[in-house]
Parts: sequence; C-alpha cells; structure tokens
Amino acid sequence: MAKVCIVGCFAVSRFARIGLIVLALAIAVVGAGAVGMAFLPAAVTEPVVKPVTQSVELLTGDDKPETITVDFDEQPAALGISNYPLIQLGAMRYTTDSSLIDRASELLKGKTFKRWYGYASYRAKANDMVGGCRSSIELDTANGTKLCDVSYDPGYEGNEGPGIYILDGDVAYVMEGNQTELNDFMGQCIQDAYEQTCLPDPQAARDSGSARTWLFEDEMSWNAESGSTGSAKE
Repeated sequence: MAKVCIVGCFAVSRFARIGLIVLALAIAVVGAGAVGMAFLPAAVTEPVVKPVTQSVELLTGDDKPETITVDFDEQPAALGISNYPLIQLGAMRYTTDSSLIDRASELLKGKTFKRWYGYASYRAKANDMVGGCRSSIELDTANGTKLCDVSYDPGYEGNEGPGIYILDGDVAYVMEGNQTELNDFMGQCIQDAYEQTCLPDPQAARDSGSARTWLFEDEMSWNAESGSTGSAKE
C-alpha cells in the first residue's frame, strides 16, 4: 500500500510540474507580445476612430430662410456677365442695351430659389478638381449697385443638383422650375461678350473702334467716374 501511495503521489506531482511549465510558457508569450506592442507606432496601437462630420450648412446660417425670391424695385441700368474660361477669371463684361436688360429682368424677377443643403459637400469635392466652368449674371443700377446676382455651375446640374444658384455667404439657393431659358440667355450673352471683347485678344478688341454691345468694366460710368479700371485690361 505504501508503494502504491508513493507512485500515485509522484504521478500527481509530475502532472503539476507539466502544468506549471505550460503556464510559464503562456505568460512568456503574452509578455513578449506586450513588449512588441510597446515598440509599434502609435497609429498601429491606438484604436481606429472614424470622425463624424456634419454638413457646414447645418452648423452655420441657421438664421437664413429656406427659400428666397428675386425681387427689386429699382429699374436696372446695366446687365453684367462673367464666365470662366472664356472671359478672364474674376472679370466682368457689361451692357446697357435696354432689350437685354429687360429680358434678363423678365427671366429673373419673381423666380424662387430653394436652399440646397448639399452645397458644402459639393464645393469640397469641386475644389479638388482642375478646370471647370462657372458663369454669373447680374443686374445693376446706374451707379453700379447690384440688384441681383445669379451664378451657374454645370457641375451642379451634371452631378449634384440644379445648375443656377444664388450664393448668400456659405448658403446656396438653387433655382426652382425650368432653368433652360435663363441658361440659354446667359450662354448667348457670354458668347457675344467673348467675341466682342476677347477676340482676337482683349486689347485689340478694345482698340478696334468698332461698336460693341458689351463693354469692359472701366468703360462703365461708375468706374470711369471713379478712375477705376477694374480687371478690364487683361
């Protein structure tokens, strides 16, 4: 009986020793992993947190209305247009032709523009693009005060929404209803202004002496009186 007891106790002690060895190996592996993690870059060891972004329009311009309507009491005395790339970036061309002013007034006055909450995200993507095309049309008083200023970006129409819009600070309003007539009118005005003031080059067009419907900025009365040349001399 004593012999059996000794063998049994020895067997238990042997299994215990094996268990301790296995436990020690496991601890060693865990410890090595912890040391290895300590030497990894922070970007690897830190948890991945995806930022939550919110449209700029929801954070600013809360006091802005949902819709605006084009309206002006004073009679426009000039019509201005711009376009990139046909006309120099930032430059305007103007006309005092009453028929064109009346047509622009007819196409703009009373039109409703609805706030577009996708403007900020669209602009963020558009800023990464090269090139593009932008136009604007405005109606002004005899002293150059803007009565109405409307822009056109074909990217809106092709990708995200309507193309004709009014920008009020960081808030964009897009024209409701059919935009075709106004878009076509803008396109014709831009083409005529391009041919009259940019071909064969702006200075040659200025010096040609031929009658022009479209004028450079410094040829407008409000700039001529103040001595400003604007961006007309390209």
